[in-house]
Amino acid sequence: MGFRVGIGLLLAAAALGQASSPARVTYTRSFKGSQPAFLQLVIREDGAATYEAKEKDEDPLISIAFTASPGVLAEVFAEVRSLDGFAGPKLQSGEKIAYTGDKMLAFDDAAQHNSQEFTYTKLPAARALVELFEKISTAGMDAIRLQRALRYQPLNVLDAMQQIQSDWEMHQLAEPQILQSVLAQTVASPTAMDAARHRAEKILEAIAKSKPASERRPAR
Repeated sequence: MGFRVGIGLLLAAAALGQASSPARVTYTRSFKGSQPAFLQLVIREDGAATYEAKEKDEDPLISIAFTASPGVLAEVFAEVRSLDGFAGPKLQSGEKIAYTGDKMLAFDDAAQHNSQEFTYTKLPAARALVELFEKISTAGMDAIRLQRALRYQPLNVLDAMQQIQSDWEMHQLAEPQILQSVLAQTVASPTAMDAARHRAEKILEAIAKSKPASERRPAR
């Protein structure tokens, strides 16, 4: 009797935990031969987010946890609502275009799980989500490459910084706070070239200035 009651309490607690967990949106893209060859983004409604990627098919999966910005959260969940949590209109377009990878968008909350796989969509809300998530992926991959260069390939740090600067200037980075930690490591690195440290410092300043005033840390 006591064992059955204990199991019942555990199941009830698990159900309560699931019911109270924040809604989340997941995006995956797999494209053999591209870089990254695989990526997955999970963004929860409370801001907790995870980026995972393999730059090449044979690489290990690398994961970066970050906090999504209020603006991105608002945009993501507004677009998802307009698509009825992916339970509504079909995402896949019947139009024949160049292959750009196998994609998936999913929405989960306490009441539902909806997902759709597609290669190309013409729906404006879905296209906006894909574009945003791919720009977040650019920031994530830039962070992964710079971290790898700092650890194992010091001579490649400047090249990695030049790529980050180019992506920043071309407005290809979303959620650039993903880069802040590794940029700070670059500034403090005794092995990085002066030019690389200078670029890292400038980009950190630009990221800080790009944040809304409400998200900036007060000056000390």
